[in-house]
Amino acid sequence: MKKIKWFLAAGLLLTMGTEVCAYYTTDGQNVVDIETGEIVQLRGIGLGGWLLPEGYMWGIRKLNRPRHFEAAIEDLIGSRNAEKFWDLYYTNFVTREDVEIMKSFGVNTLRVPLLASMIQPRDKQPSQAPFVYDENKFEYLDDFVEWCEAVGMGVIWDLHGAPGGQNAENISDSDGEARLWTEKSIYWPRTIDLWDNITRRYADNSCIVGYDLLNEPLLARYDGVDPGLLRELYVLITEVIRETDQDGIIFIEGDDWAQDFSVLEPIDWDPHLVMAFHSYPPTNTQRGLQRWDDLRKKYDIPLWHGETGEQDPPWELYKLSTEFLEEANVGWNWWTHKKFELNRQPWSIRKTVGFKKILAYWNGEGPRPTKWQAKRWLFKQARMTNSQVCDFLPGMVESLHPLDPQKYASTMELSMPTILEYTADRIFMEGYPGVLRVKASGYPLNYQWYRDGDLLTAATDFNLVLNELPMRLRSGKFHAEVWNEKGRTQTTPSEISWEEFRGYRITYISTPPEIDGLLDDLWGEVQQLTLNHTISGSVEDDSDLSAWFRTLWDWENLYFYMEIRDDNLSTNSSVDHLNDGIEIYLDTDNSKSKFFGEDEFQLRFVLNGENIYADIGAYFESASVVQVMLEDGYAVEIAIPWESLNGIAIADHFLGLDVHINDNDSNTRNGKISWFTTSDNAYQSPANFGTVRLVE
Repeated sequence: MKKIKWFLAAGLLLTMGTEVCAYYTTDGQNVVDIETGEIVQLRGIGLGGWLLPEGYMWGIRKLNRPRHFEAAIEDLIGSRNAEKFWDLYYTNFVTREDVEIMKSFGVNTLRVPLLASMIQPRDKQPSQAPFVYDENKFEYLDDFVEWCEAVGMGVIWDLHGAPGGQNAENISDSDGEARLWTEKSIYWPRTIDLWDNITRRYADNSCIVGYDLLNEPLLARYDGVDPGLLRELYVLITEVIRETDQDGIIFIEGDDWAQDFSVLEPIDWDPHLVMAFHSYPPTNTQRGLQRWDDLRKKYDIPLWHGETGEQDPPWELYKLSTEFLEEANVGWNWWTHKKFELNRQPWSIRKTVGFKKILAYWNGEGPRPTKWQAKRWLFKQARMTNSQVCDFLPGMVESLHPLDPQKYASTMELSMPTILEYTADRIFMEGYPGVLRVKASGYPLNYQWYRDGDLLTAATDFNLVLNELPMRLRSGKFHAEVWNEKGRTQTTPSEISWEEFRGYRITYISTPPEIDGLLDDLWGEVQQLTLNHTISGSVEDDSDLSAWFRTLWDWENLYFYMEIRDDNLSTNSSVDHLNDGIEIYLDTDNSKSKFFGEDEFQLRFVLNGENIYADIGAYFESASVVQVMLEDGYAVEIAIPWESLNGIAIADHFLGLDVHINDNDSNTRNGKISWFTTSDNAYQSPANFGTVRLVE
């Protein structure tokens, strides 16, 4: 193999001192270089949003999958213009320059989410092979592989949207049914043939690292679907790949969002399998890794944190996770390299004014644009996905240990700072963090916050968390100054004030309740809090799933009494959070921090379990819990020592809190309800918890 020189379009010249070979395989629990045998940690980034855009990436939820976007765009500008739009989008969203830049960071693999219908059209397919393929669409993949081969970047193909859909969700571009499982006679042959075509087409390229067979398959949650089908299909796909590629890595994801690998046991059908688990937030402790680590040791195969991320700044958790994963010999792949006006990835795409008007129309919040307007606005936005005109976030890249963006950042042309967004006048409630934020372009940037014109010492980030300031400094007129070597700008002052806490108050009790699972008189006068938010899956009615809780405190413990109505009790999943049970989220100092630390906990009790444990957050032990079965559900009474929460009880003190209930009606979680949060995001950050107050 030859040594090469390559260039970044931004002007950075790099000489590659190693042979162009990114082809890895496995040896026991290690990923290794196929030529040298040296152990390799996969450090990668996913290209989500390129070939399979999701709604949240574009800034819309009403349309949330490729088939929606395809129809909506064709409706606005016609089929021929729609084809031109998608060509502009695909050719700008990922470029050779992107591959070269990420290589300069230290990235060694890119995970490419494939949309089956893009290259194997949904309609007019015969009942058996040979199936129809769109040769023109393969050209985007051909170019991408050529770039990766040239610069020594590894490629991991990821079947993100399988024929028929491996789940019934938007991420697989399904039509609302997981037809890969419900109509296997139609969609299995297409899926196997698709993998055969991809493998054969790119077999001669050394950059092909492996094959992520299915992204986040869901089986157990669907009535009448046998979870054992997943292993059966994986074996068939592996066999057809091995006809062409004997050493490439086969990445396998478990059922239920790549969490449950029990359905794949025994995990032994190929010598080069890697378990590809997904978790959000990023796994960063041995406790969080343990269930997958046990299987790694059992089957002597590697682990790969195949998808994670989606944390807003600050990105300390990214650094904690990637440093831990390196020590644990686990590769990783962050999701993703680019999204629209989000700051969780290396590049943020700016939305044009016209594109915002189109999104408003699609949301039912604005007029329909003319065909001429829509074409002009869509084409311009497609060009704006190019990294050269995106906002680059070097701090995010630096947080992925040991990636280093400085070589690329040093080539960027410095521009005058421009304020893009900032927090306007607000009234915050006491007990909540009160975050002021400024978003600006013009990296590298410096920030300084002011209150009533006076400099706030150490307030030098784009975020200002007001509850971290002394009480006397939390109100007033705040503005931020932003600058670099090109110049300075500042936000308009925002009037910030606070209102008195109006939330729930937990009452002190001098005589503790007896922890027996019974609703005795002691609980009779305590206010009842109802879980009114369905945050995952679906709930048919109150008998299907409903719950309330009451809480008290004393100087030793925090007490809970809960009643859960559930007409179908089940703990059939091998994964605890997919079974019937309770999640209690606690932040003892109510810091509302971005990630779990020493005093933040996700406490879990599984139906018929013997104890409570911390699934996320600091280590926890020694709660008292008693469960009592009811005619239409179950009740649980709990005493949690403050000492186990790494905190102490303080009267008039705020406490971060949320309570969730999981509902498993068959083999997996079918629904989830909460007290405070309106989406299933409490596990991602204590900043999403509600607030209560301890009162005497």
